Amino acid sequence: MGETASKLSLQNTHRLLAGIMRVGLETFWRQSLPANDQMPDMLRQAAVHLIGRDANLAWPKLLNRQKKAWPMRQGAMGRFIVDHGLDLPEAFLLVLAGEAESDYLINLALSQLQTPEDHARPSVHLCLAICELLFGRESLGAMDVNDLRVVQAQAVTLEGDAPLPLRTLNIAPALWSVLCDRQTMWPDCSRMAPGERHLLPRNLRRQLPHLATLLTKGDIHGAIIRGSPGSGRALMAAELGETLGLTCVAVPTRIWENNRSFHLACRYGRWLCSLRPMVTAGESWPIPDSTSRMPFVVLAGTDGTISGKNLLEIELTLPNEAERRKIWSLHIDDSDLVNRVAESAMLSGTAIVRVAQNAKLAAQQAGASLDMQTIARARKALGAEQLRLLAQPVWRTVPREAVILPVLVEEAIDQFVTRVRRRESIWKGLGITLQASRNTGLRALFVGESGTGKTLAASYVATELGAPLYRADLASIMNKYIGESEKNLGALLDHAAAADVVLLFDEADSLFGRRTDAKQTGERYANMLTNFLLTRIENHPGVVILTTNSRERIDGAFTRRIDVVVEFPLPAFDERLRLWQSHLGSRSPGDVLCKSLAGYCDLSGGQIRNVVLAAAGNSVAADEEPIDIRLIVAALKREYQKMGRSLPTQMAVLGE
Repeated sequence: MGETASKLSLQNTHRLLAGIMRVGLETFWRQSLPANDQMPDMLRQAAVHLIGRDANLAWPKLLNRQKKAWPMRQGAMGRFIVDHGLDLPEAFLLVLAGEAESDYLINLALSQLQTPEDHARPSVHLCLAICELLFGRESLGAMDVNDLRVVQAQAVTLEGDAPLPLRTLNIAPALWSVLCDRQTMWPDCSRMAPGERHLLPRNLRRQLPHLATLLTKGDIHGAIIRGSPGSGRALMAAELGETLGLTCVAVPTRIWENNRSFHLACRYGRWLCSLRPMVTAGESWPIPDSTSRMPFVVLAGTDGTISGKNLLEIELTLPNEAERRKIWSLHIDDSDLVNRVAESAMLSGTAIVRVAQNAKLAAQQAGASLDMQTIARARKALGAEQLRLLAQPVWRTVPREAVILPVLVEEAIDQFVTRVRRRESIWKGLGITLQASRNTGLRALFVGESGTGKTLAASYVATELGAPLYRADLASIMNKYIGESEKNLGALLDHAAAADVVLLFDEADSLFGRRTDAKQTGERYANMLTNFLLTRIENHPGVVILTTNSRERIDGAFTRRIDVVVEFPLPAFDERLRLWQSHLGSRSPGDVLCKSLAGYCDLSGGQIRNVVLAAAGNSVAADEEPIDIRLIVAALKREYQKMGRSLPTQMAVLGE
């Protein structure tokens, strides 16, 4: 007898209890209903299939042997039984409720046992009758069901609004699956696969064992992993789960907040829950109390507060240049190309993999070799869906020769490009005071009248860096509801940082204008928005270019935070001549006429562009033939009319 009990205890806990439950249900049936039904035999056969010949034992003998082997300890269900101190009758009810969620034969048996009530799940009344017959629980009444440990733990719930005896015992199918040691995932949740630890920066990889120890010992209950979208937060969570020996699971916050059965599934499924609350600037998300006693991680952005007990915050950093170079080299064979892109693109390991794979695929489809331009196009697709909600991509590729500016302005822009390329390495060897304020972000302010080339220069900067350029959409960012504009700006900067794009704010004075004395509510709100912008822009790790027609319109506190200020004057004669020649190209009416245009017409680059396009649009000459000077003069006249000025007399003579 002892040997048999030992063999039973070594079996899978769920399988054994499921077999015992069927024997018990068959015994109850034979004593409660006519014996000429096939259901008892079917239940006994199912029990034999689960636990073998021991299912042929009479119920009293089987029960006696199982009591000697109690409690069961194997698997998730065994751990649940031990943790909650379940006795055999309570475990029987747990299995009965669970099998009703997974076995049609049990559904048929329950429906017939509860006729005329149409229940496919066990009712409280039926459970009490079964316990009385099989376990001698005469003193257990309907009001005692709420005190059962399986109910107190909320593994089993009482469903329905009928009187208590008619309510049914329910268990979440996903929880039952976990207790049965199946690998089923909770609905709306998904596994986060580890295996790419090398994509994390070395300093983060070194933190994983220590962090796992703190979580295992209970020194901390959860970890908050902060970073921009696409910075590797999910990868960090998955690798932490593997270090803990747990399966990392992405969990919607609504499930974590409102479903206690899920917390039990976390514990017995050995899941590391990864939560991603939508918390933005000025908001706080309190972590609901968990009964699972399992560690969890929260993937948070750079803004907002996560409140709870015994939490540890981890700020994600990007791989340094050497680490990025190593990751790029795993996907690109050209060492010179690897060095160039690793220097200029400050991306996370996961982002590098996506860009490299997309660039290689694009090159293969085009039948061309992989180059910096192909990588730049692949980078434009990185995070584009989120960025397009608040900014517009600028697709222009502007080579060096297309930017015609005064020499000092050209030098200032080239120096800015050089500094961006060195924004990570420039800090090496510098003093401790500078190191204390280290930030890879760079901010440039381009000042000049409309049409002087500010936006074109921004496109040139992005082209030189091989980075996407996005123009902030102020209409999408600004919102009449208090706090929404800050949320939009925070989201824009987060996504821009993740994709390492060049962010352009045209007419920046509309956002970064001077603060007032705030005598009215609207002024106070505008000042708050400016304060938020000052902080976020100063801490932004990427490249931001702002343009304005007047430096005086920009708040002085923000001007002090600008790294480079470039003044774009109206072009002088030499620049105007180069602009005319560059815009007209092979359709130029001649150098002499271009010199006349440059000498007599004090126009900006944008205005010259308008004139050339208007003249070319009205020309009937072949594409390679010079544009008639009369068409150019007519277009000039219309451009001067737009400005409210008269065409210079010398130009009027040329047009006759």
